Amino acid sequence: MDDLYFNLATEEFSKSRKILIWVIAIIAALVSVWNSYLMFFKHDTYSTLGLNLSLYVITIFLFLIAILATKKRKEHFFKVDKETISYHYGLIFPSHKSFLWTEIKKVFMPPHSKNTVLILKDDKSVLINLTWVEKNKSRNIRKHIYYSAKEKGIEICKAHYKK
Repeated sequence: MDDLYFNLATEEFSKSRKILIWVIAIIAALVSVWNSYLMFFKHDTYSTLGLNLSLYVITIFLFLIAILATKKRKEHFFKVDKETISYHYGLIFPSHKSFLWTEIKKVFMPPHSKNTVLILKDDKSVLINLTWVEKNKSRNIRKHIYYSAKEKGIEICKAHYKK
């Protein structure tokens, strides 16, 4: 089977999505400031402290999402070749792992799921969670792992892994 290499950082967020999330975050910040102005200076009875705090929390959350969307992640990849499975991905704390095909004893690939569990020869289990990866890429990664494991003679279980 051919080698598979996906650069997961190429199209995580398009430029229009990044602009849209920044505009929404800025609008939420302006609404929060306006609500504070109404509450403290105009003494508006419709503006409460709970509403004001919740608007600030939503604004902080939107700015966090906008920062994570625009942050460049150049090293996010998933690679399956003849000798190894290696990957590096994740938003806040990216994980980098690499496994040799000779270390893998069994592969669990449950249907209708984006997760794959690798059982190593020293009875350790490793979960490859592809839920945050684009649908087509995760499907191709799982398919490539399946056919590579089949080619290597590794046992494949199409069920959920239970410890």
